[in-house]
Amino acid sequence: MAGAFPLRSGSRIAIVGGGPAGSFFAHFAKKQAEKNGLDVAVVIFDGKDFLQRGPGGCNLCAGVISASLEAKLRQEGLFLPEERIINRIDGYSLHIDAETLRLSCVDNGNRSIATVFRGNGPRYSHFPQVISFDDFLLNSAQEHGTKVISKPVWEILLPQKPTERVALLYGEKRPFEHYEADLVVGAFGVNTHLFKIVEGLGIHYRPPSTLKTFQAEFRLGRSEIEKHFRNDIHVYLLRSKTIRYATIIPKGDYVTVSIIGKKDASPELASEFFARREIRSLFPPSKPQCLCFPKIAVSAARNPLSDRLVLIGDASFSRHYKNGIESAFLTAMLAAAAAFGRGVDTASLRRAFYRPAKKLIVRDNIYGRILIRLNDVLTSVPFLSQAHFSLASKNGRSAAAKKLRQVLWSMFTGEIPYRAIFSLTLDFRLQMALSLNTISHLVRKMKDVLAGKAPR
Repeated sequence: MAGAFPLRSGSRIAIVGGGPAGSFFAHFAKKQAEKNGLDVAVVIFDGKDFLQRGPGGCNLCAGVISASLEAKLRQEGLFLPEERIINRIDGYSLHIDAETLRLSCVDNGNRSIATVFRGNGPRYSHFPQVISFDDFLLNSAQEHGTKVISKPVWEILLPQKPTERVALLYGEKRPFEHYEADLVVGAFGVNTHLFKIVEGLGIHYRPPSTLKTFQAEFRLGRSEIEKHFRNDIHVYLLRSKTIRYATIIPKGDYVTVSIIGKKDASPELASEFFARREIRSLFPPSKPQCLCFPKIAVSAARNPLSDRLVLIGDASFSRHYKNGIESAFLTAMLAAAAAFGRGVDTASLRRAFYRPAKKLIVRDNIYGRILIRLNDVLTSVPFLSQAHFSLASKNGRSAAAKKLRQVLWSMFTGEIPYRAIFSLTLDFRLQMALSLNTISHLVRKMKDVLAGKAPR
């Protein structure tokens, strides 16, 4: 059933933001228009040049493309060229205290995990070809008929009457240029000024809460990376009052270091990480090629829509701590289906986009928050983490060990919903094995204390 304002041939769609969310929406909009026999103009506005090296071309992301996302891209005919992939990852190595647990791609269905640069590489880097992931998506949108205007948007003007078009003011200098659209899609991330513009529109939009993180690119060279990290993503679960976890991600001659704190990251938080004994020897006493403190969304937005306006990606809903690019894909797909299937009025967008997206992502994040809090407890209590690690290390015969490795793999790759991971943790045999292993470690610890041995 069509809503009050359906899209028709001749309608215009303006997308503010040329990152993955914007490019994905353009892809799905063109696909929906063709399906419905409509001739619709789609325009993306973005002042960022993804062919630049360093912060000027980067969308401030760790750049890990999960197997589940790459499979979705292939299904949509978006085949990521190998020259845009910097590494194919062999697995994840989890570190806590002196213990290391390796989870390989082969043991988990031979899933392919790609690492990419969102822009055209770190500052002062030199690659023989274009490597930007975001440029690939934007080019794909252009090849399928989307127009790209490489200028920033400064104002969104809602019409006096809902039947009229929304206006955008954009350009490099005043007086700004003017563009009118039947639908405006906010596809900007949480690291832009555009939130303030939408908050000022009087539609009761409240942006998501954010957490400032640390991210840096170090040029170590392939031989050093092979020596210390091989071809794994390394996750450090630290006993720290300030750091939740940190990752080191191989990318050719570079590694990307991302640190997620329990509060907003600061230079002091980064210093704490690099000063740790197990980290100090891995990095030379040199400055990173690139350094930033990007924000990530840690809650859902409120009311990310109005007549002829809808926000997607980080500006609306994003998976808790995981797969921001995949969240952009899902929200873009849902929003395009809603706009073409029902209409671009508030009621239609709320029913066909907001409610399904909330069910798919926001409700699932409830389980994600529980799991991450449980992980915080495990990493802060030595005998609990040792019990989990020792069980997970019993690879092969033990069904409980396999189940626990599956839980850990899913948590760090984000390949299945949090709710499904939570269900895996409730497996009876797994919980029994964990209980017995925990008791065994606790008894051993008490014996060590009674024998006067140093606690392990």
